[in-house]
Formats: sequence, C-alpha cells, structure tokens
Amino acid sequence: MTGRYHLRVEYEVGGQPSAAFLHALREDLTHYDAAADFRAGVLTVRLAIGADSPVDAARGVDFVQVSVLRHGPLHLARMIGYDVVAADRARARREADQHFVELAGLAEVAQITGYSKGRVSQLREDLSPYLLQVLASGPIYRAAGVRRFAAENPKSPRGVRPSEIPLTPLERSLLDVLAATAAGVDLPALAEAHRFVPDAIEGVLGNGRQVLLHAQPDGSELAAAFSALLMHGLVRTRMIYQKERTARGAGHEEDLVVSLTSKGERHSGIRPRTADGQEDSP
Repeated sequence: MTGRYHLRVEYEVGGQPSAAFLHALREDLTHYDAAADFRAGVLTVRLAIGADSPVDAARGVDFVQVSVLRHGPLHLARMIGYDVVAADRARARREADQHFVELAGLAEVAQITGYSKGRVSQLREDLSPYLLQVLASGPIYRAAGVRRFAAENPKSPRGVRPSEIPLTPLERSLLDVLAATAAGVDLPALAEAHRFVPDAIEGVLGNGRQVLLHAQPDGSELAAAFSALLMHGLVRTRMIYQKERTARGAGHEEDLVVSLTSKGERHSGIRPRTADGQEDSP
C-alpha cells in the first residue's frame, strides 16, 4: 500500500553553501516539498515522497544527489548518510526536535514568494503569523510558514512583464515545446533548424504537467539548451521512477521527467487552455 515517507539526506560540506544554491535545491525538488539547510558544516536536504515502502522511498537519495551535483560548485567531502521514516513518525520526531527551524530573511522570502524585497517589506502584516524575531538586518520568519503563505497567495503573472532572459533560438524553441506539451496545446511553429526538438519528447506523465524528455548525448545542442533552461531556473527535473520505466518499457532508463517552474511558465510563449477549451490569454 502506498504511503508517505520523509527522507533526510546529509552531507559534510567543505565551505558555506550560498543562499542561491540552497534555493536551487528547493526549486529543483519542489515536487517533493523539499527543504534544505546548512548548519555546523552539514548540508541537510529533506523530501516527502509517496512510495510503497521505505526501500522504495530511498530512491529520493538519487534525486538529491543529482540536484546537488547539478547546482555546484560545491565541495562535498562525503555523504554522511540518509534515513527514511513514515510521515506520522517523522512528525513525532520533528516535535521532539524543536531546535530545528528553517529561517527566512527578506532575501529568502523574496525567493520563495517571487516578490521584490520592497514588496516583501509591505507584506509584514500578512507574514506576521510566521515572524520569529526582528534583527537589525530585518525580520526573520519561519520558512515553512512563508511557503504556506506563497501557496495560498500565489503571485499572478498577469499584467507583469517578466524580465528578459537571454535565451538562444534553440533554447526558446525547447522551452516552448516543453510548455506546449505540458499544457496539452498545439506545438508552436518552429524554425526549420529546430524541427527536431519535438522528437526528444517521449510524452507526458502523471497529471500531464510532467514531460518525459529522452536522454540526450553529452555535448549535443539539445543537451546544452536544456542545461541553459535549468541554469535560468525555467525548468526542474527528476529521474524517472522504476514504475514509470517499467510502464514505458526498455530504453527509458536515462530519461528525465521535466516540469516548468512558475518562472518558466511566465517566460514561455505558450498559454494553457481554459475550461472552455480556449487558450488562456496573458
């Protein structure tokens, strides 16, 4: 029977990870309600995973490892270890371990919510339930509470012109093809040189918002374009699950499951269909 498990992976780290690195980890693994923090030389990444057993849930270690290596540079002396525990037991363990609280200052709140630091300052009353302390550098909040606020009050992209991202024509074509596939709309018109891009799409998974991208040879044009989308935070990815590989058959062991971030959806030229079947207007 499928249950929910909490996975904790710990690394002994040589050097202080940047806030951007920790944010990239959380964004990469957001599908698993990821949390990442660094204390006393130890990087800890936590995931929540639906699985048939703790052994099956341990596959999340690979997801964490791939994300950590992707978003370097970061010198990892060694992985200290990992543990998996059922969600109800994890809750009890957290309650017994009250000293751990993930914190968020203005910069972290801006990253989580997508607002500017100035706008975040105007939200102090709304965020007050999650306020822990006010320092000379500004207010400090519980990061989990800020994420809850962001989920309940998503920033609307309507009427907001996204900042320009210097994408090449191939990177733009790949982003739009991924977005169109995930949204279930017609693929965009592509330049002759880019008509091979849809061939890399193997289909959609789950609720249709996740796209299966065929593994590309290292050094290929498409691999480089996909790396650029990851670098800009427009997409996130995970390895394909064992059950998904089995359902698809042989030849998909190295494929990636890709979904657009909210930033990627804003920067894509593709609009999902509304309830009446029309494409949503920007």
